[in-house]
Amino acid sequence: MSKRFSTLDTTRLLFEHPKILFRMIERMDRNEARYIRESDLVGEVMDYTGNLGKADRDRVRLAMNTDNLFRSGLIIDIIKAEGERRLVFQDALINLMRACNASLYQELTDARLRGHLVTLRDVRNRLETSSFSDADPDYTELRDDLNERVSQLIGLLRQNVLRMQTISAQLADLSGDASRAPEKYLEFRQNLFEQIVTLYDRHIKPTLVFLNPDTRLPDGSNLFETLEAMVRLLETNDNHSLADQIFRSSLSLNALYKPIQAVAQEVEHFLRKTRRGMAQYNAMEHFYGKLRALKDDTETLSLRRKWLEGGEFARSTGFLLGLRAQQRPKHYAFGQSSSYYQLLFSELDLRLTDLRRKAEVPVLQEVDGSGRHSRIDVQRINQLYQWLETLELRPTADLVRELHGRLDGFIPGYRFPDLLAALNRLVNSPPEGMQVVTTNRFRTLEQAPDSEQFVYRKRRLEPGVTDIKQEPSHA
Repeated sequence: MSKRFSTLDTTRLLFEHPKILFRMIERMDRNEARYIRESDLVGEVMDYTGNLGKADRDRVRLAMNTDNLFRSGLIIDIIKAEGERRLVFQDALINLMRACNASLYQELTDARLRGHLVTLRDVRNRLETSSFSDADPDYTELRDDLNERVSQLIGLLRQNVLRMQTISAQLADLSGDASRAPEKYLEFRQNLFEQIVTLYDRHIKPTLVFLNPDTRLPDGSNLFETLEAMVRLLETNDNHSLADQIFRSSLSLNALYKPIQAVAQEVEHFLRKTRRGMAQYNAMEHFYGKLRALKDDTETLSLRRKWLEGGEFARSTGFLLGLRAQQRPKHYAFGQSSSYYQLLFSELDLRLTDLRRKAEVPVLQEVDGSGRHSRIDVQRINQLYQWLETLELRPTADLVRELHGRLDGFIPGYRFPDLLAALNRLVNSPPEGMQVVTTNRFRTLEQAPDSEQFVYRKRRLEPGVTDIKQEPSHA
């Protein structure tokens, strides 16, 4: 007796090496057939197992043997026609393999959609003559059939949406030659136009019509009218739970219209692209596909593969080199603590106070020259000191930058020497209840008009510490 695997072991091996069936399903879809030729399967298995070790090679070849697949129930029929053997696999297995690879999802055609609609109409007609009694087996079978068909339709349409959302890669493949050969661009564009129009007319447009609640069909009600009629029948016969379920299903189907409409707009936009636009489009899709493959490698059962291994990608592309040397853009976000909002409102109050006091801002005398040796008039300094006496300050981690922000834009003719004068004044005569703490950290300020830079030692303005003198105790 020859060695064979159980159905569970055979299925496990198929999913450990999924590329074999992936390629077979692609070929089956290309030929628009419902079967796989045995010769194609044998050739694909031999090619795939050529690079495997001896133990794995023998296991895969034995599992993918036609007799083993037939005995395990994964092949339901073997048809002999035109001198060849054609293998019909379980629909459940083929559909599961399609679910594992979005590129294998089948676009729904007008014929398939109409088939689902005709089936739902038949269920509605049978509901009209049903007893709506749970004791009636005909009604319970009809109810289960209704649930199954609606769920199956939602699943197929969601798969179709996922398939259509990957249409960008398909458009890039179709337009690859058109973007690489300028002299044949017009010919390629004509062929490309025909292929995309076929895709639009055969798959995208029928789905849009099917999911449009305003569609009027000559042979009867549309999808949503059929579902609404069933909801009314169920509510009239007090089956509110099933009526609510069908109503929620109709809402889910209605929500699928917008994603497919977005795909249709993308196709229309692509048809208006120039040759240069196609080249840019293909380049972005090419590198996006590489990054997508790196991301797919992290979605395995290995818990160690959590990060993209993009070192080789960065070296091969070149435009990512040196990215780490650049500072990350600083984001601004509102905090969650009450102290954060107190600080924010305090800053706003100070700014509003400055704006209200703008009429009191002294007009300082302009001084000729610039730099640290600039002549600063005594009257100018006195005016600045008088204004500082009325300036309201709060504790800050950088007093110099705080003063710069308060003086710049409010004091006409403001320059860095004014900042130095104001800083010296506050260091020597800090505000009441405050103290200035000098640190050994240096910072740089830059003034826009002349790009003049000022390197300063960071100073903090903190609440002052009150010294309490104690009387000496007398023994």
